[in-house]
Amino acid sequence: MFTYLYVLVYLDYVKCVQMNEFVDFDVRTITAGDYSVTFDLEVDTYNKFKDRYFDKTNPMSENA
Repeated sequence: MFTYLYVLVYLDYVKCVQMNEFVDFDVRTITAGDYSVTFDLEVDTYNKFKDRYFDKTNPMSENA
């Protein structure tokens, strides 16, 4: 009985440690891609943007 309880507690401990290691790894490897959103634009929408808002004299790129 003692061996069974020991193994049960040990396995629970290992599970918790591994869960914390995973969270730590995830926090240490955060990139901008984790917060990026991509979506498709229709050609008409892009042309409307270029006609109304895009300034060729602005030093910032089109993507900014």
